[in-house]
Amino acid sequence: MKSSFFSIVITAYNSEKYIKQCIFSVLNQNFGDYELIIVDDCSYDNTLEIIKKIEDNRIKIIHLKQNNGVANARNIALKECRGEYVLFLDSDDYIEENMLKDAFCELSRADVDVLFCPYFVFWENKNKFKFSNKCYRLDKIKKLPRPFDKADAKNALYETNYELCTKFYKRDFLLKNNINFKPLLFAEDLPFYWEVLQKAKSFSYIKKQYYCYRKGHKSLNKGLIVHFLPLALNYSRDYVMGIENIFYKKTVSMLNFWIVKTDFDLELYEFARNFCKNYKILNINLLIMRLKYKISLKLWGKI
Repeated sequence: MKSSFFSIVITAYNSEKYIKQCIFSVLNQNFGDYELIIVDDCSYDNTLEIIKKIEDNRIKIIHLKQNNGVANARNIALKECRGEYVLFLDSDDYIEENMLKDAFCELSRADVDVLFCPYFVFWENKNKFKFSNKCYRLDKIKKLPRPFDKADAKNALYETNYELCTKFYKRDFLLKNNINFKPLLFAEDLPFYWEVLQKAKSFSYIKKQYYCYRKGHKSLNKGLIVHFLPLALNYSRDYVMGIENIFYKKTVSMLNFWIVKTDFDLELYEFARNFCKNYKILNINLLIMRLKYKISLKLWGKI
């Protein structure tokens, strides 16, 4: 049986509100050489029923009988993938119809390990599209010629967003390097991102924004953040030899954000101070950060 060019992986858990739009954003692509693997991570709403009603021979449904988190679901999906390149798609997001065609054109021209795709942000609670960070658009990467390698990229490569779903990964590259997801229930993207950047040799990018990342609709689980973000960063540290300075600067920015977001959680603050001891972590009593956070909520909504 001939393999597809793309393996699209959707992991879903209680996604009944968004899963149909997500799936049809793939089925409505103007490029058809792909397989669509949907992993239902033991949803207890109508997610699985909605998926089953969509008939297309490119869809393979995997229903897990126990909920073990998105990292586990993605690892299971990776074992089923047969495409040349893998794209992960969160079940509350969607892609524009030209994404696969544009990606195919670039990957046919440039046989690379990783293809970056800029994305735009839709704020659900504000019902509007809004960019919140230039990194989402890969401004520095887009100044490089396509394709490029790490020597060409210099620091620009490591200043990109770490979000998993905004990149195409060559499946053989993932397999040969035994790259998969660590057992995390939060920030599972982080060690995957750093390991990919450590081991990949070649890169390219799509110029247009095709991936829609939905925000402003998820509730904050402080316990998961405080427990799993430190674990994710400890895993990530294994893949940053030679770029420690870049890693810690990027990590400080992330930890400062989550310290404020978790209302200055003392446990996370102490971890951050010890983990990044040679870099500046915000003062736990810095009232200006609380004010900035409240302003950001009004401007962007709940993150």
